Amino acid sequence: MKPLEGITIVELSTYIAAPSCGRILSSQGARVIKVESPHGDVERRFGPTLFCPATDEENPIYDTLNGGKDSIMLDLKKTEDMKRFHRLLTKADVFVTNNRPQALKKMGLDYESLKECYPKLIYSILLGYGEKGPKTNYPGFDAIAMFATGGFIQDMMVDSENSYPIYLPMGFGDLICGTILAGAIGTSLFRREKCGKGDYVSVSLYGAAMWLFSIMSTGTQFGYQWPRKRYQGGPMGVPYKTKDGRWILPVVNEYERYWSAFCHAVGAEEIIEDPRYCTKQATFDPKNREACIRYFEKCFARLNADEVLPKLIESDIIVSELGHFKDNHTSVQALVNGFMSPITYPNGDQITLAVPPIKMGCMDMPVAERAHAIGEDNEKIFKEFDI
Repeated sequence: MKPLEGITIVELSTYIAAPSCGRILSSQGARVIKVESPHGDVERRFGPTLFCPATDEENPIYDTLNGGKDSIMLDLKKTEDMKRFHRLLTKADVFVTNNRPQALKKMGLDYESLKECYPKLIYSILLGYGEKGPKTNYPGFDAIAMFATGGFIQDMMVDSENSYPIYLPMGFGDLICGTILAGAIGTSLFRREKCGKGDYVSVSLYGAAMWLFSIMSTGTQFGYQWPRKRYQGGPMGVPYKTKDGRWILPVVNEYERYWSAFCHAVGAEEIIEDPRYCTKQATFDPKNREACIRYFEKCFARLNADEVLPKLIESDIIVSELGHFKDNHTSVQALVNGFMSPITYPNGDQITLAVPPIKMGCMDMPVAERAHAIGEDNEKIFKEFDI
């Protein structure tokens, strides 16, 4: 028995963040009923932006977010369909949405309008900027409300001549927020078991940015500056290019503990005792830091990745070759752990899709599933819920 079996979730959502929440809850056994307008979730048509198909037969991006859900089509502008929607809520445990607050209020689907009607309902909403303040009703994708407003896009740029802010991240901020919301819903359901009452749960993209970027932002109150130039990094914490053109990234936090082993691994024995480099405090001097990084650059440039990586790993140094997004779908590590799941479409295409990476003793890892067509489950659900 999966942990959320018996829980019914009504999802009124589009795009990525809220649907990803429903996908996670569905993978844990919840019955998720996705309600779409006659136009459908706009994410159904997003695939071609990333050169992916977006057809009734094959829609991998939409499937990633919406596999495992029932789909019904309702036009909430029509009185009869709004009545059907409320009938769903009478039997729902959780309502998930990312509609803007003013739109929900106009439809009578805001929390204040529903909390007395459905006292045991967990009302959960994904917002752009939060419930208060001048941006309360602003729309917000993660690229805007999280990465642009929160500082990531500008402060992660390579600060050099003719540089510009990094390319817009796509979706991973939404997925983070959906994951946080799913966890909060689980906590609210646990609370309801104890007190019998529903609750209001919200997560905002901007609020999540404040939390996610907190380690990077806190120091700015004391003078730490972003963006960072390459030679402002720690000597054992920046990527290095090897002789065969690959990039290796070590991340060493215990500087003195691993200094000697690192030098041996990369062929830098002659600087092991150099007072300019052998302590973390010494590398706080910008001149020492830059000189040390430039020295290591020459060391890595003399070695192939397959030579230096094993030596660093054997020295218990946390390190990885820089990968590419395209590698994720064939990664042995991802496949054997079930983080990527194979799927075969009716047209014969065989690919892999990411699934919620949550493993529990009471359930198998989730698997990739095709999303249902718009309104595919209308007849079944109308009959089951007597609507």
